[in-house]
Amino acid sequence: MGVESLLVFIIIGAIAGWLFPRIGFSIGGGTLAAIIHATIGAIILLVLVKVLKRA
Repeated sequence: MGVESLLVFIIIGAIAGWLFPRIGFSIGGGTLAAIIHATIGAIILLVLVKVLKRA
C-alpha cells in the first residue's frame, strides 16, 4: 500500500467516526468512542477494497 491509499483510509475512517453517531450507531461519547468509530470505518473500507480487488 502506498501513502496515498493510507491517507484515503484515514480520511474515510475520520468520516465514519463523525457519521456513525449521527446515523444511530454509537458506542458512547468522547475521544475513545471517536477512535473506535474511525477504526471500524477504516476496517469496513479495507474489507470492501479486498472484496472488490478479488472480483
